Amino acid sequence: MIRNMTARTIFRNKMSLGEWIGRRFWESRQFYSAYIALFIAISNWITIQYRLLLENIPILNAMFSNIWVFLVVATVVFTILSILGGHYIHRKRQFRIEQAVAIEENPYLYRAAPGKERDLMIPMGILQLDATEAILRANNMLTDEKKKQIDAFKNELKKLSQGLPIGAVPAASTTTARQGVEKRDNALA
Repeated sequence: MIRNMTARTIFRNKMSLGEWIGRRFWESRQFYSAYIALFIAISNWITIQYRLLLENIPILNAMFSNIWVFLVVATVVFTILSILGGHYIHRKRQFRIEQAVAIEENPYLYRAAPGKERDLMIPMGILQLDATEAILRANNMLTDEKKKQIDAFKNELKKLSQGLPIGAVPAASTTTARQGVEKRDNALA
């Protein structure tokens, strides 16, 4: 059953076996790094702190006489600290930097994404520009400046439809996250 389901999934999605295996490997890494490694790190930290710190300090040993008491208290305290830290540090500061880096790494920032964008939206944009140009020409409102603008947009859309990049593609190795945030902030100002 599993073998047939896998073959059907691969056939239905028209992906190669290597791509399917690569996707499953990526999913396993995501799950491991998000859940399994976190659980191991927390349980390791709790065990080490209890053994090295709490058992050797009499006051703390009296408060946390059992590892389960320490486990409950540590879970409550660190859950609250993690939520506050995640909100105030990650959301307020780090999230902007991560988004700037993700945008710079995105290959479709300067290219049309394959599928509906390249096959539907880009040709529709070219058609709209052609229709706009025809309407302006029919009403004697097409100036040389408008014609140049329309042609420039059509040329960029044609590049996109061929899978070519448009605009200035930054070198990933020379642009840092901080520079990306500064560029975005300057552009918004």
